[in-house]
Amino acid sequence: MNKQNHKIIFDSSNIDASVNNYGQLYGSSINLALAERIKNDLNFKIVIAPEINSAEILCNEINYFSETGLSIELLPDLEILPYDVSSPSNQVIANRSEILFQLLKGNIDVLVLNASSLLWKLPPRKYFEKESFTLNVGELFSMQQIGEQLRINGYERVSTVVKPGEFCIRGSLIDLFSPLYTNPIRIDFDDEKIDLIKLFDVDSQLTLNTINSVTIIPSEHYPKSSLAFDFFKTNMRNAFDGNQLEWPLYNFIETYAESHGVYNYLPLFFESMSSIWDYCKPGTELFCVGDIKTPIRDYQKLINQRFNSQDNLNQPNLKPSELFFSATEQINKINEMHPINLQHQKCWKSRDHNGINFDTRPLEPLAAFKTSSMDKIIHGLLETSTNKILLSAGSKNRIAFIENQLREFSIAARRVSNWNEFLERRAGVFVTEKSISESFITAKSGIAVIGEIELFGRRSRTRKHRSPAGKDPESIIQDLKDLQVDSLVVHGEHGIGKYKGLSVMMVDNVNSEFLTIEYALGDLLHVPVTLMDQVSRFIGQSSDESILSHLGSDQWKKLCKKTKKQAYDVAAELLEIYANRAIAVGKSHVANQKDYENFCDGFEYVLTQDQAKVIEDVLDDMAASKSMDRLVCGDVGFGKTEVALRAAFTSAINGYQVALLVPTTILAQQHFETFNERFSEWPITINILSRLQTSKNNNQVRADIEKGKADIIIGTHALLSDKVVYKNLGLVIVDEEHRFGVRHKEKLKALRKDVDYLALTATPIPRTLNMAIGELKDISMITTAPESRIPVKTYISQWDKSLIHEACQREISRGGQVLFVHNRIDDIENMAETIRQIIPVGSLEIAHGRMKERSLERVMMKFYNNEFDVLLATSIIESGLDIPNANTIIINRADRFGLAQLHQLRGRVGRSERQSYAYLMIPSKQTLTNEGKQRLEAIEAIEDLGVGFILATHDLEIRGAGEILGDEQSGQIQKIGFSLYKDMLNQAIDSLRDDPKVISSIVSSDINLNIPALIPENYMPDVNLRLTMYKRISSTKSKIEIKHIESELIDRFGELPEQTTNLLQMSHLRNQANTLGIKKIRMDRRYGRFYFDQSTTIEAQNIIDLIKREPDAFKMYPDQSLGFKGDFPLVLDRINQVNTILGYLVGDSV
Repeated sequence: MNKQNHKIIFDSSNIDASVNNYGQLYGSSINLALAERIKNDLNFKIVIAPEINSAEILCNEINYFSETGLSIELLPDLEILPYDVSSPSNQVIANRSEILFQLLKGNIDVLVLNASSLLWKLPPRKYFEKESFTLNVGELFSMQQIGEQLRINGYERVSTVVKPGEFCIRGSLIDLFSPLYTNPIRIDFDDEKIDLIKLFDVDSQLTLNTINSVTIIPSEHYPKSSLAFDFFKTNMRNAFDGNQLEWPLYNFIETYAESHGVYNYLPLFFESMSSIWDYCKPGTELFCVGDIKTPIRDYQKLINQRFNSQDNLNQPNLKPSELFFSATEQINKINEMHPINLQHQKCWKSRDHNGINFDTRPLEPLAAFKTSSMDKIIHGLLETSTNKILLSAGSKNRIAFIENQLREFSIAARRVSNWNEFLERRAGVFVTEKSISESFITAKSGIAVIGEIELFGRRSRTRKHRSPAGKDPESIIQDLKDLQVDSLVVHGEHGIGKYKGLSVMMVDNVNSEFLTIEYALGDLLHVPVTLMDQVSRFIGQSSDESILSHLGSDQWKKLCKKTKKQAYDVAAELLEIYANRAIAVGKSHVANQKDYENFCDGFEYVLTQDQAKVIEDVLDDMAASKSMDRLVCGDVGFGKTEVALRAAFTSAINGYQVALLVPTTILAQQHFETFNERFSEWPITINILSRLQTSKNNNQVRADIEKGKADIIIGTHALLSDKVVYKNLGLVIVDEEHRFGVRHKEKLKALRKDVDYLALTATPIPRTLNMAIGELKDISMITTAPESRIPVKTYISQWDKSLIHEACQREISRGGQVLFVHNRIDDIENMAETIRQIIPVGSLEIAHGRMKERSLERVMMKFYNNEFDVLLATSIIESGLDIPNANTIIINRADRFGLAQLHQLRGRVGRSERQSYAYLMIPSKQTLTNEGKQRLEAIEAIEDLGVGFILATHDLEIRGAGEILGDEQSGQIQKIGFSLYKDMLNQAIDSLRDDPKVISSIVSSDINLNIPALIPENYMPDVNLRLTMYKRISSTKSKIEIKHIESELIDRFGELPEQTTNLLQMSHLRNQANTLGIKKIRMDRRYGRFYFDQSTTIEAQNIIDLIKREPDAFKMYPDQSLGFKGDFPLVLDRINQVNTILGYLVGDSV
């Protein structure tokens, strides 16, 4: 077979044009045949798949098989039910807007969609044509005009742009995120001329690069102008009888449309709607893959059923014919277009259909390499007419696993990077890093493709990650961006009060901004923004029980004095523990660089910046002779397992044993499979010790551990048993550390005396948090979410059968699965019956801790393999369940769970690119305890990705700080708050270490030069952003930090106003003053004074020399202050004078 013919497997060029059925295309050969057919001409093509999952696979595979550079795009499913009370996610709407706009512009060659999408009416194409516009560098535009057009186009005005469909205006800048771009846009104006257009990073908010123009398209599928809203209301009145004033959507269309199901009323915004066919070019070719008419008819039935069953809503619904096209209309349209139908089964000629069958056949399953069938099948294929075999997998480590297995069968396999390369090769066995889902054999071409599902039972998940810089724990604790008026704050000198906002006041004819705190009896304290580092969020006992401090009373000072003494006692105890560990000689682990890089190649994702930094921290710790003691805090699904894998490799390859301790048998099993797959190419044995194994197997594992034959041992608390004796333990990894009790922790202490210790957690427990922030335990943060991952929408509701039905039906109808948590084993069977009555269409199974281990494992694996729809389980699923297809969780009696538990449970969903939902079912809110209410409000309010650490601090707020270091210390900690206690503890530790930086941490210099030093509101309009920035500036410790903030401000907000430049310069002066122990500096046009703290480090001789140098200008006063006089009319004069004096005092200028 020559090379040219070899490139076409299913040659359709000689097939008669009347042939419209392609049959006998088994497995993924149907997508190969489609790919070869669509690249033969330049006409626009639509491909329809039966449902969204098959559409996604089809889109990916025809991209792989075609390799022509064609633009092949998927129209995202709306992911809502007909007449759904929820609106589609912003991400889905943004993606659909992009696709529809690109269709209009002719930028798409092949559009793939699922059958039910045909029935939804779309915004008219003229809506996108009219409302889209392009901005170019150098053009004249009014910022207000652009802002208004963005609002009409559905963009939401926010303080910081992070998602498609958002914009903000600050000074001479407009930030916006158009769905057409992968990064947001920053437009810099010079008066009314566009000076620069820049792409910037979502996470850092800093510039990536510049571009010459930006195209802005609607981010919603309806306009938001006052004219459009009036048109909508008129149409709503005409469409329905009744009192419109009682309808939520009618009343709140301008503000809360999305929360009232506005997409159920989309036609009321327009004179007419469009279909997908209206967006297509003339001469469009249509391809139907499989049976698409049945799902279209089924969806029509669902539309009618839901319309007829929702007549009790508080506002009427549009008739199906107004919101949807009928199944008959769409099927007739499909028939008119004379589509080419592709199917797995054979097709036959009929009066209306002329068919051709290709020569493919299916391949028998390979049972995921568990038997020698692999050897027999491959050799059997090679001995027959098949001369080339391609095995596919979607990740590097799976490819490595395949190659390793083939070597065991003495089969040599070569890698190919793409489909064309495979076709050009001669006979043999090949592997490719691409997920081809299903196998097929083509007898005529002598080719067999073995798909990933046959090899592994499921497709791999490949996903790119964004790579922003991570956040350190201190910045998360100190972040004030969500601080609300009346939230409790604590001032280091004056105590606990209520934050009342920022305000600009005139003091000595100079405008300054102050943070106002209200204390007991209504007394107010105005804190200059230059001293914001003295103010922090209060994290202690709940706000209802807190007692505001009395301004001017010495009660607060007495309390702080007592707490500081206590902090010194605690610091001494902790330092002793730390010192003993520091002097203990540990085991140094350093892997061969080439071996390590080869192992890392098995990672199927791209490391994020903070993930890479965490791994670097861990490896540095392991290389040192001192034993590692590190906490890695990262949200569920953010990549902590990869950190554990690389640490385990580094230790095991050096000949040490690794113990991986997990809280549940299910998590142990999942880690066992992950580690086995990842270490398949290495001479490292992976063992598991758990209840899911037989007694005989567990006894053998224990014997192997003692003999040193077991390299990496994964297990539950059984690893802590006295029966387990390690021969050469080098590393202990504890996953989900917060799940282990005191007794297990004591066992761990004994186990980890001279070994490296790595703890992984999503929500660190308070004591661990305190140790980490106290710098006695190293902490690393992974705060980066996978790209395209969408935050989980969280709802709190009383038990509501209709809501449960809606949630489950929405998930099941889009091919997903549901987790239902009911934490009472005694009546879980009754709950199962209740759920079956609510959702009779879904299949359900039960999982709980009293089940036999084998039965439990079987249920979990069935759910993992998508063999049933709803898993009803206890909190046993809290850890170790990683199922991307499960994107709805319902938690019954959510008020009975802790905050960390709720966060973990919610983290079971949302691991794919689809919108996920969490429903927290509770009894009446009136029956909840105050603590329960706060816990639920915290989990509902914080939906952002990567919030485990934030939730841990919320847990401290809710429970108080009694758990930090035991009840004995809790009283004072409760009263002053965790944040201030943390500062006191750090100062005590520094002091006991005789650390020089303790002086600068004790002295907080107050500088007032009578110059305007603030961030103007028109430069940074958002109060909380200013609050956070003031906190950052006042907390800087070096000139480099100030420079970084200056660069960030210019990049994000434009050129610095003079007042903000002054603020940064004042911060630099304050840092110098803090270091020298100067507690206060006062200055005006003619006079100034330096007030020294008793802890000052300034040499007396330097002061004497300065006075001698200029006796008329300088004078020392009895209160230990240095006065000076002169003429300082300008801001720069005063700053330079203070700088000069500081230089003399430190001895640099004498």
